[in-house]
Amino acid sequence: MDASSCARDAAALADRVLGALRGSGGVGLADFLASRADPTAGLGAVRLVGADIFLPHVVLNRPLTAQDAEVVAASFEVFPQATEPVAPEQRVMAWHDWSTARLLATLTGDAAVAAPDDPAAVLGSVEKWARWSVAVAQLSSLAHPGATGPVVDAVAAQPQALCRGVLRAALRRDFVIASRLTRWVALTHAMGVRLPVNPVVLVDHVALRVGSEPRQLLDLAVARHLVGAP
Repeated sequence: MDASSCARDAAALADRVLGALRGSGGVGLADFLASRADPTAGLGAVRLVGADIFLPHVVLNRPLTAQDAEVVAASFEVFPQATEPVAPEQRVMAWHDWSTARLLATLTGDAAVAAPDDPAAVLGSVEKWARWSVAVAQLSSLAHPGATGPVVDAVAAQPQALCRGVLRAALRRDFVIASRLTRWVALTHAMGVRLPVNPVVLVDHVALRVGSEPRQLLDLAVARHLVGAP
């Protein structure tokens, strides 16, 4: 599989999710996969976008079709989950996959999915908050409306480190990290956690600078929904 094809497909899929959130209809995973020149790259894109493919179902309460559920299941068959993650990137992907599998199980009524390991193993020490915040950003797909779980609890327990991280990213003009952390700030706000920054002002600030990359725009769309901004 060509990595660049997979990345392009992931951007196209994120754009479809964004369109669905804006009211253009469903994501249509089965149609998306059928439209790809390389179906394997298309399935890779499903895994890369991860739990975000379910945002229209979570946010707008749209039903998940059996065909779309089969596409997600097929992506796990072609790209199996890491059963014993050790390296940092494996741990990130394990939690990313867990979030996807967990939402799939919730939407299809299947059994709950066990968490891969201790959140501290993937996030690291909050004392090293700059590195910690980068790990949090890599798990932005776990930050969705109604999200729960060990990583969500771990992040929400550290609002100071989270806000330091997003402000550092914004000052460094790293708006990939900033958009992902803004999404976490918005979720933490929605959970009722008191924050040292105004989440609505933060969302507006990052939105003006984030550009046109679909996955970053998707992060900001989720953040706007979580803070109740138009």
